[in-house]
Amino acid sequence: MQKLNKKNKPTIVYIITKLELGGAQKICLSLFEDLQQKDVDTYLISGTTGPLVEQAKKNPHTILLETMTREVSTTGFFSELRNFYQIFRALRKIKKKNPNIIVHTHSTKAGLIGRWAAWFAGIKKKVHTVHGFGFHTHQHMAVWFGIYFLELITSLITTHFVCVSSADIKQGIKLFPRFAKKSSIIRAAVPSQEFYIPARKLIEVHNKFVFGTVACFKPQKNLFDLLKAFKKVYIQYPQARLEIIGDGQLRIALEAWIDHHGLNNAVKLHGWQHAVAPIMCNWNTFVLSSLWEGLPCAIIEARLLKLPVLSYNTGGIHDVISNGNNGFLYPQGHWGELADGMIEVMKDKKLYSKLCSFKDDLSAFEKETMITQHDQLYQQLG
Repeated sequence: MQKLNKKNKPTIVYIITKLELGGAQKICLSLFEDLQQKDVDTYLISGTTGPLVEQAKKNPHTILLETMTREVSTTGFFSELRNFYQIFRALRKIKKKNPNIIVHTHSTKAGLIGRWAAWFAGIKKKVHTVHGFGFHTHQHMAVWFGIYFLELITSLITTHFVCVSSADIKQGIKLFPRFAKKSSIIRAAVPSQEFYIPARKLIEVHNKFVFGTVACFKPQKNLFDLLKAFKKVYIQYPQARLEIIGDGQLRIALEAWIDHHGLNNAVKLHGWQHAVAPIMCNWNTFVLSSLWEGLPCAIIEARLLKLPVLSYNTGGIHDVISNGNNGFLYPQGHWGELADGMIEVMKDKKLYSKLCSFKDDLSAFEKETMITQHDQLYQQLG
């Protein structure tokens, strides 16, 4: 990597809750490691669980806290206070060595606790990356308002917001004071060199046609809608297959649904995979049924592989997917329409070829672009 001007560069402290194989976690870890190669002093504060922990532990500037968990414990108030204190103490220790600090938080819980811990530690510059806001229309109003209120008061002590999609920028401007003046879009990068693999072209109708997705098994990803859509496709076209890369709290429920509907031979759960490209390059079409998102990295990875993308019109996905050009977008919850789209791309070879061959401009999602833009932001704030 080309080194940028080191003059007056601050120390960057990244804070995230859990190092699992999600887009936010990969981005945070990439910034932490790659900026060090540009001679930027960086630290990482995170919890002790997740598939990426072993990678992070190799770096001496990694601080893993057992108190840092994703779940918000209303009954364990003192555990949350202990977590806050541990982050506060870690920041104070770093500040003694490096007075010029920028704290950069990722994810909702780490974002709230991390920015306030930084404020109490006397750290003036606090950046937060919005990977989709923690409040959304699928929550109970009381929960929505509670999270929104916390984000609102925390926005008052936030120096700058980084958003990965235009949808988050628009929502932030609507809901938070001065958001437009202290926010910018920096796209979430993907390791593009791993995905420049020609995707498998449409095969003859008597062979398998593979739909695939990458998702954690959480309510956010709404995988039951995807399974219902796939079942409708499979009843009409038994050569259809569905593969899912991911895992999580709903695995047992998803497996039970698949078994109950007799889809064991048609649906494959790969679990979490560090290298997804070798699996994805054998898919024909990427599908997503999320209810809330920022802009999922898997969408970019799918288009690098020239896979048509069929998705609910969620978050910032429309920044990349253009209806009828490189995929189709559907209203949330309309799994029947999603199924009809899946059938259409199976049957219409001309349409499928058109969707595959669309020339996307994905230069903003290059890792070097993301790293450079963050480095420039830190220099401006520093």
